[in-house]
Amino acid sequence: MALGGLIIPLAKKQEEPTAPTFSTKDIESWITEGNSVNSEICALYVGLPKTTKTGCSLDCRTPEEIADGKKIWVLELNSDNGSKINKKVFWKDDPSIIVIDPREFSVDEITGDWNFDYIRTMAKIKAFLMYLKQNYKRLNTKAIVVDGIDVLLSEICENQLRMEKNLDAAGGVMMSFWKIRNKYFYDIMNMLFTIDCDKYLITHYKEDFDNKKLIYSVQKDLPDKLHNIVEFRKDEKTNKFYAKVVADRRDRPDLLGKEFCTMESDPVTGKKIWHGFKL
Repeated sequence: MALGGLIIPLAKKQEEPTAPTFSTKDIESWITEGNSVNSEICALYVGLPKTTKTGCSLDCRTPEEIADGKKIWVLELNSDNGSKINKKVFWKDDPSIIVIDPREFSVDEITGDWNFDYIRTMAKIKAFLMYLKQNYKRLNTKAIVVDGIDVLLSEICENQLRMEKNLDAAGGVMMSFWKIRNKYFYDIMNMLFTIDCDKYLITHYKEDFDNKKLIYSVQKDLPDKLHNIVEFRKDEKTNKFYAKVVADRRDRPDLLGKEFCTMESDPVTGKKIWHGFKL
């Protein structure tokens, strides 16, 4: 029986992705780019809020590198603007410390409300990372700091996933959906890891209620991709702050497993005394 007048449109066939081709000149350029590694530091700084994580990441340069104007690039994802405050208070607004806020917002055409634009934010981060990857030498770069990779994972990447799949903010998520969030996250992380300068990733602890302990609030397998992991804490009794190197792949027995005082208060004046910490 014919269905008169009924036209069912065919789904548009999706074009198959094509692999790029590389010329001999392309391949020769890879060979001549050099095989040496400029930086052995790819570090995770983890701890509770206000435990000198950001301060120590900005204190990664030697006096000679500071005099040479070596630059530190900071992607600030925390809403407390800790990097900007540290730069102003401890570094006298050093112009060689450049803090970039990659968060983007867009207006809803129907309601007129301004909303966090997760896709544009992720695109902005990746665009900057690619720019830095291609120009880090020309820019006289010492390090890049990502302040708030837990925010990137749990707020930006996860909220974009929830918007796409219309999931409630407090609701559960299927494993297949988590893969979408993780892809967003690792697309950025893997680009970051390829930049040949010092890299500092800052995150917080979160509570593992099942095992009643604190754990890193980032992907569980992320530490395997790092060269260095440093845990930060504050001693509430002495009001001293400490950094402890818990992983280091550079064969540095002078650092691994040891704890260093990063900041303390003068017992008389109460003024903060900065000691810092360098990997």
